[in-house]
Amino acid sequence: MDDRARLPSLFSDFTTQRQTNPNGYAANVKTWEDVLYKATRAGLITAQDGHICRLSLETGPHLLQELESKEWGRPLALNAVIEACFRLVTYLRRRRSQVDRILTREMFRRESASTLSVTNELSDSDVAVLLKYLARDRRILAYDDHVVRLAASEDVPLPISKEDREIASLKSLMYDINEQIASLETRITALREQSQKAVSQKNRSSALAALRSKKVAETALAQRHDTLIHLEEIYGKIEQASDNITMVQAMKGSTSVLRGLNARVGSTQDVEDALNNLKEEMGKVEDVGTIMTQVGQETNAVNEDEVDEELDALVRERNEGDEEKAAEETTRRLANFHAPVDVKQVLAHGLTMVDHGERTTALVASEPQVDGETRFLERMSLDENSTKSPDAVRDSHNQKGNAALVLS
Repeated sequence: MDDRARLPSLFSDFTTQRQTNPNGYAANVKTWEDVLYKATRAGLITAQDGHICRLSLETGPHLLQELESKEWGRPLALNAVIEACFRLVTYLRRRRSQVDRILTREMFRRESASTLSVTNELSDSDVAVLLKYLARDRRILAYDDHVVRLAASEDVPLPISKEDREIASLKSLMYDINEQIASLETRITALREQSQKAVSQKNRSSALAALRSKKVAETALAQRHDTLIHLEEIYGKIEQASDNITMVQAMKGSTSVLRGLNARVGSTQDVEDALNNLKEEMGKVEDVGTIMTQVGQETNAVNEDEVDEELDALVRERNEGDEEKAAEETTRRLANFHAPVDVKQVLAHGLTMVDHGERTTALVASEPQVDGETRFLERMSLDENSTKSPDAVRDSHNQKGNAALVLS
C-alpha cells in the first residue's frame, strides 16, 4: 500500500482498532514509532524552547503542533503511540538475575542504542539524559560515573556498592575478551585465505609467513578462550552467590510470615482441642439425624402380613373375573349351536375357539387329541341327528373325520 494512502488512518483515532483490528493497530503504532525515532535522531523535532535533542522527546501540545498536517490535522492517537514507545523500559525490566542487572556505563550505552534501534552511537549527553530520566522519573535504576544498577521489579533502586563495581569490571573484561576472540577468529580466517592464495601463486615465503602468523593467532585465541572460560566460571559463582542471598532473604521473610501465622493459629494443644470439639459437635449432628430417622420409620410402619393378604385377595379376584369372562365368551360363541353343549365339557377336551370372522366360529383340536375329540364330536352329532332329517344326518357323517366342528 502507498504510504500516502495510509495517512488518513495514521492521523485518525485508531485506538479503537486495538480490539477490532489488532494487526492494523500494531502497524499504525509501528509506523509512528519509526517516524518519531527517525525525526528525533535527525533533529527534525524541536523542543518547546527551540533547542534540538536527538534522544529525548518532549510530549504535549507542542509535539502535536510539530506533527500537525495542513491536510490531515493533528494525530489523534499520539498518546497510544507514546505509551508504546517505552521499549527500553520494558527491555530493562526483563532482566532477572541481580548480577545481570549490573552494567558498566559503556555496556548501558551499547544496549540502549540497540534497543532503541539507533544506528549511530549515542553521545555522552544522550546517555546522561537517558540515565537521568530512568533514574529520576521512572525510578528503575541507580548509576554513577562508571556503573549502572537496574532495580529488581518494582523495588527502589539501591545505591551503587563496591561489589557492584567489581562485578561491572568483571563483565567489562569478559566483553573485551569476547571482542578479542572475534577479532582473532577473523584474523585466522584471513591468514588461512592468504596462505592458500600464496600457495596457488607458488609464493613459498608468503605462504610460510602467513602460516606462522596464523599459528601465533591460534595460540592467542586458545589463551583467550581459556581465560574467558575461567572468567565465566567466576561470574557463574558470583551469580549463584547473589541468587543465594536473594533466596536466603526470601526464606527469612517466609519464616517470619509463618511465625506470625502460627501465632494466630495457637499452640498444638489448641488445635487438638478445636479438632476434638469439632468431632464432638459432628457426632451430635449424626445422633440427631439417627433419632429423626427412627421416628420417621416408626411413624410410617406398615404391617407386611396385611399387605400380603390384600395382594392375595386381589390376585384371586382377578383370576375369578378372568374365568367368568372366559366362560361368558365361550357361551356367546356357542349360542348358535343347535345341540346342547356343555361348555365345561368342551374345554375339558382341549378344544380351542378360533374366530374366522364375525359369523363363523370353529372348535379346533390339537393333533394328539384328534381321536378323542372326534368321538366326542360324533356323540354330539348323534344327539343332533335325533332332531335332524336323514339327509342332514348323512352330511354330518361325511364330516366326522374332521378335527374341527364348524358352527354357523
